[in-house]
Amino acid sequence: MKNLRNRKGQVLLAVSAILFLTVSILSLISITQLRGNARVINYDGIIRGATQKLMKMEIQNAHSGGVDEAARDKLRDRLDRILYALETGKGEDSSDETLSNIIALPDETHSQMIKGLTEKWDALKYEIEYVRAETRHGVPHTASLYTLSEEYFKLANDTVFAAEAYSESQVHRSMAVLAGVLIVFVVIAAAAGVYIVRGIAVRRKAEVLGKIAYIDPLTKLDNRASCERLIDKLKEDRPREMYTVLMFDMNNLKLTNDFLGHQGGDVIIRKFAEILSDEAKDYGFIGRYGGDEFLGIFRGADKDRCQRYLSKVGAELEVYNNKKVNVLEKISYAVGMMSGYPADYGIDAMIFGADKAMYANKRKIKNAAMPE
Repeated sequence: MKNLRNRKGQVLLAVSAILFLTVSILSLISITQLRGNARVINYDGIIRGATQKLMKMEIQNAHSGGVDEAARDKLRDRLDRILYALETGKGEDSSDETLSNIIALPDETHSQMIKGLTEKWDALKYEIEYVRAETRHGVPHTASLYTLSEEYFKLANDTVFAAEAYSESQVHRSMAVLAGVLIVFVVIAAAAGVYIVRGIAVRRKAEVLGKIAYIDPLTKLDNRASCERLIDKLKEDRPREMYTVLMFDMNNLKLTNDFLGHQGGDVIIRKFAEILSDEAKDYGFIGRYGGDEFLGIFRGADKDRCQRYLSKVGAELEVYNNKKVNVLEKISYAVGMMSGYPADYGIDAMIFGADKAMYANKRKIKNAAMPE
């Protein structure tokens, strides 16, 4: 189940990444298209305005003269190049670098209007040459040129509107596609987020449960399973450094349980565990090994150092016991220890040696308590 959840989360993340990449690519394509559309609209407008400018120059020259023919020819040639670029999309083939980015709009209406403009432009150019020829003979007639220019202006104006309409439709289409992809992306990303959050919650819960599995509920010390886990690690590692193993066993706990109940016994177990643990913070590991047994494993500690630890424990217990009147509420214990190198002895042998020494200490305490 955990692996399945992880796989689903990974799939959702992968899909989210793909959708994000798709949105990015579509956005770039849309921006590029809109830039191309904007250029077409701009050059459609240039045709409209520049053609009218040329017509005014030709009519003015026909009636009053003084307009440079080279300037008129230059403007006419530029209009030729713009129309060719708009119709074919081959602005890059033009000698005019400003036309290199013109595209042919993939819109039938606009394409037909550009073709119409090209045809009318050819007619206009013919009429311009006719007016120029008449002007040179002193009898210019510009009415036909004016009429053609007005028709051309109207068609050019309609062409601009057609380009704007196409560009607007592209904007709406792109927005719709991007919105759809974004919605899917958000939904999948949210789902992936839910899986991730759930996964984190599950892992944290597992960690908590794992910790609980190794904690003794009564004393809050490491329990027998945790002790065994440490022992197994030392068996595997077999460290070549000094360790000391201590085995503690509480005395008279059965009597305390019999006369004060298990609650009374739990009180002195918790207190004994608290003192052992508090004093062991600078020494090493303390765990509850059984009902009234506790295990200590101190790394880098020899017998002298462990004796100092036991002295601190004894001093704390004396303070506690002096506050108790009932002997069954007092804490008594036996302890055994063995120091050595796990690599040489083996941790099991060291635990056995400490356990054996603890029982010897227990017998000594029992014999000392017996009246002679």
